[in-house]
Amino acid sequence: MKIYINDIPVRIRDSRRKEEKEYDLQLIDAEGMIPLAKLKGHVLIKNKTHSAIDKLLKIMTNKKHHKIKSVEIVVKNKLKAEEYLISHFNLVEAAGGLVEKDDKVMMILRHGLWDIPKGKLEKNEKRKNAAEREVEEETGAKVQIIEKIGATWHTYLMNHKYVIKKTHWYRMECLDDSKIKPQKEENIQEVVWMNQEELDIAMYHSYKTIGQVVKKYRELMSIEA
Repeated sequence: MKIYINDIPVRIRDSRRKEEKEYDLQLIDAEGMIPLAKLKGHVLIKNKTHSAIDKLLKIMTNKKHHKIKSVEIVVKNKLKAEEYLISHFNLVEAAGGLVEKDDKVMMILRHGLWDIPKGKLEKNEKRKNAAEREVEEETGAKVQIIEKIGATWHTYLMNHKYVIKKTHWYRMECLDDSKIKPQKEENIQEVVWMNQEELDIAMYHSYKTIGQVVKKYRELMSIEA
C-alpha cells in the first residue's frame, strides 16, 4: 500500500520483503513517537506500533514537510496495519479516468497543476458509473471505460477531520469531444489533449499521485516514457 501525504509517498510493506534501495535515515524502535523534525530524504521506519504510525501519518497530513522525499514503513502484518490505519481515518472513495483520443490523452489544469478528471462516488453509485460521470461533468466530453488502470491513496484534512481517499482510475475512450468545456465550478481552468512528450512535460507540474497513474497507464499500454 502506498499513500500520498502532501505529495510524499508513504509505503507500507511486509517485513518479509527485502529492502529495495538505500535510505538516508533508518528508525528501528518499537517504542516512542517518531521524531518528525529529524526525518529527511528517503526514510525507513521499522517495528513501530500501529498507533505510532497513525500519529505520524496525521502529523504529516497537517502540514508539508519539504525535507522528506519518501517514507517506507515495515510492519509484521501488512494487512492488519492497513486495516488499522484506514479505520482511523474517514474513508472517501472517488473515481476518474485517463481519456484517449487517437495518440493523445486528456488532461485538465486545476489550481495551476495538471490533473486527471475524477470525483467522489455518490451514495450507492458504482465506481465505473462514477468515473464516467465525473469525467463527463468536468470536461464536457462523452467517454466510455475500456479497462481499469489501478487505484491510488492520499490523505488530507477537511473540516478538522482526517480523510483518506481511495481513487479508482480507468482507461477510457473518447466518444465525443465536440462540447468539451472545463467545469469552472470545480476550478478547472483548461481541458487539453496531450501527446506523450507534452505529457512528460506536464508531469513536472503535477501531483505525484497523477504521475503514478500515468506510469501505470504507460505500463498497461507498453509506452516508454
